[in-house]
Amino acid sequence: MARSLHNPGEWVRLIISNVRRLTVLLVGVAVMGAGFAMLVLPGPGILIVVIGLAILAREFAWAERTLDKTRARATDATMRLTRNPLGKLVFAASAAALIAGGGVAIILVDGFAPVGVGLVFAGVCALAVLLPRTRKWMESSTGH
Repeated sequence: MARSLHNPGEWVRLIISNVRRLTVLLVGVAVMGAGFAMLVLPGPGILIVVIGLAILAREFAWAERTLDKTRARATDATMRLTRNPLGKLVFAASAAALIAGGGVAIILVDGFAPVGVGLVFAGVCALAVLLPRTRKWMESSTGH
């Protein structure tokens, strides 16, 4: 059924709806662009791309589907890696290296504090994945 736009209230609702969609699109694309840049620059690129997808998923079904697939693949990869003891050790060592490198960047390198904070955050998130409660949550949220 077509909308009747004879009523000024309908015009206002239509404009607000489209402005909201446009805002979500612009912010989501900007965040994803920053994440793609961080894939080659220092920073948690993949995490930022996923955050951009989450922003876009608020208004766009294609982004929600992509986010669901990405979440499922990331969970599968993480579970496969952390099922064996050597995988857990490598994962924990990588997370510790991220935290240590971020700390060095924050303390010793002028102008790299934001990069250091990003590295520390990524390392803490990686360590959180090793927690049993986090693993149970990841498995239940993706249906595995």
